[in-house]
Amino acid sequence: MRLRTESPSRPRRFGSPSYNRHRPLQAPATTKNALPAEIAFLAEAGVDQGVLIWAARRARCQGVGADELLIAEGLIEEDAYYRALARRLNCPCLEGAAALAPGFDYRAALRASVARADPDRESFDWILSPRGKQVRDLLALSGGAPRRIAVCAPKTFSALVRAAGRRALADDAAFALSRAAPRLSACAPQLRWSNFVFILASLGLLAGVMAAWRDVFDIATLILASLFYGGIYVRLCATAASMPTDAAPAPRLSDADLPTYTIIAPLHREAAVAAQCVNALRALDYPAAKLDIKLVVEEDDSETYIALSRAGLAPYMEVVVAPGGQPRTKPRALNVALPLARGELLAIFDAEDRPEPLQLRIAAERFAVSPANVACLQARIAIDNGHENWLAYFFAISYAALFDVINPGLGELGLPMPLGGTSNHFRTALLRRMVGWDAWNVTEDADLGLRFARFGYEVHAIDAATYEDAPVTLSAWLGQRSRWMKGWMQTLAVFLRTPRAQIRKMGSFQAFAAICAMASLLAGPLFGPFYGLRLGHDLWFGDLLDPKDWRAVIVSGFSLSVVFFGLLAFVLPNVMGMRRRGLKASALLILSPVYMLLVSLAAWRALWEWTRQPFVWTKTEHAPRPGAARSHFSVNRPQAPQTAQPYSAFAGLADSE
Repeated sequence: MRLRTESPSRPRRFGSPSYNRHRPLQAPATTKNALPAEIAFLAEAGVDQGVLIWAARRARCQGVGADELLIAEGLIEEDAYYRALARRLNCPCLEGAAALAPGFDYRAALRASVARADPDRESFDWILSPRGKQVRDLLALSGGAPRRIAVCAPKTFSALVRAAGRRALADDAAFALSRAAPRLSACAPQLRWSNFVFILASLGLLAGVMAAWRDVFDIATLILASLFYGGIYVRLCATAASMPTDAAPAPRLSDADLPTYTIIAPLHREAAVAAQCVNALRALDYPAAKLDIKLVVEEDDSETYIALSRAGLAPYMEVVVAPGGQPRTKPRALNVALPLARGELLAIFDAEDRPEPLQLRIAAERFAVSPANVACLQARIAIDNGHENWLAYFFAISYAALFDVINPGLGELGLPMPLGGTSNHFRTALLRRMVGWDAWNVTEDADLGLRFARFGYEVHAIDAATYEDAPVTLSAWLGQRSRWMKGWMQTLAVFLRTPRAQIRKMGSFQAFAAICAMASLLAGPLFGPFYGLRLGHDLWFGDLLDPKDWRAVIVSGFSLSVVFFGLLAFVLPNVMGMRRRGLKASALLILSPVYMLLVSLAAWRALWEWTRQPFVWTKTEHAPRPGAARSHFSVNRPQAPQTAQPYSAFAGLADSE
């Protein structure tokens, strides 16, 4: 048994007492019986008494089991603790593969931390993975408890259940939503008809804009103007609502009052940034015993798995291997990890993210004072490399406008908010009620934001930032932007599949705002350049400023107002976002028309991909940044010791499978 026997010491943390890093803890005299039952037996195993006393005190301050704190702080290895517990209970300690009873429910087993063993193949009937109060209850019943039980560490139990329920887990991750509500999933057959209808409508509208026939052009102009008007209206309202207010901040929560927090970080071909991801998550200022971090990798991505195993994983981090299957998308990986989540709250971070250390506390404190219908809080995503080239610069501006202006305003108005793909914080119970993410939608964030609105839940923004890097090459930028556009097309098609139901459940104004926002996001890039060319032609050669009849007055009035208010709705959020994010104006702004043309190119590429490969996820490659995990903050967090062979139990289960 490998234990830390020196007296523990920890630096000062938010909401916790201060301990001197260099001086051993001076504990008052006490007896073994004064320790919590879940760790008292460890004294017999040779664990230092001062360590146990410190853990008991700190666990009381944080409102967690002393065993959970010992393991999370790295004071005892998880496997070592459960071996000692098994000796105390006089039962086997399972550290490898085991046969589970046929037909077991992997979800129920994960929720209860109990699984039925196959009685014909094992010498025990039940496999238990207790923690905290469960350990205390088990120890209290040990005198009369049945002997045919085995205990195992939580990570070993998780790997065992996932291996045995592999097929069901893979099937649920891909098809749970489409089975529960077929018309709310992008994989439903009806979407294929929507593809062709949308393409025909797009081509017809484009032909109308460019046609010489005046009546068709006028109709097309009015349709486009109406779409643009709706988006302009929503954007300006959100901009106005985002102005700072004097609202009182949420009250601080003590460590004992903080909920358990699950973090899911999907990593696919991210070996280069695996260590950066682990360092950024370790820097979060939150009680270690209340953190539950799942790092999801694909089954065939051995490079990322190896990189993670070498990255210095904290004891509260678990690598989850997603079983093979289709589609190969981020939301499917998230769905794989969702049944494993222990936290009352759940956050999503990408591999390249560097969240501010206090982000989890800010979200937990905001949830504590928010109504029960607030299902999600969106943090602000900021681009950290806007100085690298002109593409990254415009990317930083668009993110500042969206996450520092538009999204906070939509949240204040209670309007549907298309979520960002990262740094969103959920109430786990409500997320499960929504059946997780749509594995077939390549912008699962936007889809989930509208689905929350459909069922009467709200999404708000919080003033906490996550830093990430923008693509700096044209190919990477175009691939990422095209995937977003394709996903928005999927989301809008799903939304319009049942328009009456959407209006009835969301409310007229919320549905109007959602349709206008999504439609303008697509219509603008697709048809904006052609619309602008025709207006420029009429301005120079036609009667845009000198209409000859009432029809021309209407068309020119609509067109000119769209130009004026459209520029206002575009420029104002960008300027406000740049000011709030501290971005400086640059001579690169003269390239704005070029950037907008690239956005249009990405939209047309997305439309083509939607007809050919609707569910293909275009991967954005990420490169590590030196010192990125601490570039915006300094956190003095202790580094817990690691096991020599992390997650070897899973490797054995995979081999047996």
